[in-house]
Amino acid sequence: MHRTLLIGLLPVLGCVVSVGGDEEGSTGGASTGAASTGETGAPTSGGAATTVEETETTAPTGEDDTSAGTSGDSTGEPAGPTLLVCSFVADSVTRFDLATGEFLGALGASEDLDGALGVTVGPDGQIYVASEESNMVLRYDGASGAFIDRFVWDDPMTPDDETGGLSGPGAVLFGADGMLYVSSFDSDAVLRYDGATGAFVDVFVAEGAGGLDGPDAGMAFGPDGDLFVPGYYSNTVARFDGVTGEPLPDFTPTDMLSAPRTLVFHAGHLYVANEGTDEVLRFDGTTGAFVDVFVAMGAGGLDAPAGMVFGPDGVLHVASVETNTVLRYDADGAPLPGLIDGPGAGIAAPTHIALLP
Repeated sequence: MHRTLLIGLLPVLGCVVSVGGDEEGSTGGASTGAASTGETGAPTSGGAATTVEETETTAPTGEDDTSAGTSGDSTGEPAGPTLLVCSFVADSVTRFDLATGEFLGALGASEDLDGALGVTVGPDGQIYVASEESNMVLRYDGASGAFIDRFVWDDPMTPDDETGGLSGPGAVLFGADGMLYVSSFDSDAVLRYDGATGAFVDVFVAEGAGGLDGPDAGMAFGPDGDLFVPGYYSNTVARFDGVTGEPLPDFTPTDMLSAPRTLVFHAGHLYVANEGTDEVLRFDGTTGAFVDVFVAMGAGGLDAPAGMVFGPDGVLHVASVETNTVLRYDADGAPLPGLIDGPGAGIAAPTHIALLP
């Protein structure tokens, strides 16, 4: 997790956060099980025997049986898309009906989920979650929410590092080539994995390439196919060739960026969650030129914006880390009434969000 995000939670958590630098404190960051950067292997699907158990912090409806493959909690079926919300402190991914805000339960429990950060839905319809503290990417059933397996992980019983040097996974993103791209926050790199098996393929963006520092969980492929990565510590929107991974000039001006976390291309614009100023900035999606402040500082109670998604109706949904909820904004960036009872659903430090069709 990132240095300033959980300051408001410290009295509750009784922990200390290390502020500044890539080494992060007890509420996230440098993975406790960080993989070494030794020789890489090519594992098969990461679903080798994985114990599944109740996590310490759970959603209020109670988890099902804790055996492998247990399904997630469910209170109903949404008529439209489901909003997936990663809670870093709660070690959970909760589900909500996007249209009504109804809580639909959490994904199935797994002892491996420690510091839920990035989340995406794969081309196979399954849900992939970056577990930053356990240094893994986990896979869940998109229909039932059941935990399936470890998709990317390092087997401690082998001499090789099957992750290829992954350290602090943040973004999880499937490319047009079908491969899974994962940002390695602690090593300032982006790694690539086989989208079907989770086997390590290569280092797509080399460590620190183009000055990248702190690649956060909200990276995105642009309409031109290039990869855009928010540099949390470098305060940049870094751009890399979508085929070779070679660095290109920074895409946007940097003078307004302060701890950018998530990038979303939508309707010809690039939207940036700017945690350092509690704003959402808007840039031209082709040239990178600054357009405006789309969501004003603190609008609607926004405090530490992180994950963002646009709904089918054009409404922007933004995870507000310090207020433990997801806020909504209309086409002009004005706040809309909230639908989600984040604290009531057990959300604690929501980082990144995604839509499950």
